[in-house]
Amino acid sequence: MRFLTMRNLLSQIATAVALSVAIFLDVSYSKPALGANLAFDTERPVPLILDDDGSQDGLIALAYMLQNPKFDVKAITISQGIARPQLFSDNLMRSLTRLGVTGIPVGVGSEDPLAGDNRYPELFRVDSDAFYSPFVPPLTETAQETVDQRDAAQLIIDTIKQSPDPVAILATGSLTNIAEALRRDPSIVKNVAAIEVMGGAVFTEGNLSFHTDPILAQNAVSEFNIWVDPVAAQEVFSSGLPVFLTPLDATNNTLFTAADRDAWRNAGTPESLLAAQLMDYSFAFISGGEQNPTQVWDLVAAINLSEPNFASEVRLPLRVDITSAPSIAQGQTVVDDSLTPNVYVSFSPNFNNLSFKSSEIFSARTVAVPEPSVILSFLAVGGGFAFLKRKPNYV
Repeated sequence: MRFLTMRNLLSQIATAVALSVAIFLDVSYSKPALGANLAFDTERPVPLILDDDGSQDGLIALAYMLQNPKFDVKAITISQGIARPQLFSDNLMRSLTRLGVTGIPVGVGSEDPLAGDNRYPELFRVDSDAFYSPFVPPLTETAQETVDQRDAAQLIIDTIKQSPDPVAILATGSLTNIAEALRRDPSIVKNVAAIEVMGGAVFTEGNLSFHTDPILAQNAVSEFNIWVDPVAAQEVFSSGLPVFLTPLDATNNTLFTAADRDAWRNAGTPESLLAAQLMDYSFAFISGGEQNPTQVWDLVAAINLSEPNFASEVRLPLRVDITSAPSIAQGQTVVDDSLTPNVYVSFSPNFNNLSFKSSEIFSARTVAVPEPSVILSFLAVGGGFAFLKRKPNYV
């Protein structure tokens, strides 16, 4: 743990220095984010698409969003990554039945990236295949619904085009499905309010080299979600979508504890119980025991989307390295000063910026934001602007 603590400290210092340099060189990078200030109105929640790769933290993020009245989950799509999309989608339908959730179409994504053959090691996928049993009790339920006949990309397109209100997207795995949808119908950009992406390592080291796979071990700069399909990530970053990125810079030092897990379990909802069970898995296999805080990467991105005050955001010109060898730098998120700033990047999330604690995200009901109760903001939609009201925060 001492080594990990020192590495995190060095990462924080490097992030602060690099970020300060970026802002000094071009103050336009620090332009405040607009798109993340969604129209939060519990009488008309924001339509949301969740695109995940079957990770345990992605399921915690899903549980959080299912219970979050700011959002109306319109579709769930499964991307290739940790999960095998078809197998995981079938299990997810049984899990939704256990949660008492019906009426949300689930789309199966491609088993392969848009280009190349990067993929998670098979060892990583065993627990996803088993839907994190025994930490999550075995899924003995018969699913009330089946997966949608449309593939993930088509479900994304149809959901966006049929929505009377701009749609938010939470993407917590590879960006394969999103990029495929954009290839089929680029016009969907016009009706996307924001896409919050968990992925990338901007001013900090990647997370591939911590593993023993001979290819991964050599790549010290890339993060898994982007590395698995770097071409897809590059296409999303350059698509004109309002992209908000929650990279490892933001998630490395946003940790959750056994006390958080216990509070979620005590909240007693089906969603909070699932989140607590998945935290048991995280303590066992990620942090090395519940005495150690654990990362919940995708949950941080979900909170970023829900709570505009959670983290500072800096607009940076980002591209993805798609030309280097997978073992060297493929999948790296690169700040490229030759580009126009195109991605809002989150840094240093902090629950002190919010009026609820990490232990309360499944139990708080009415949580006031520190600003006035009604705030006018702009959101670009289809080349125009719409006035949006943000009501008091609900979690």
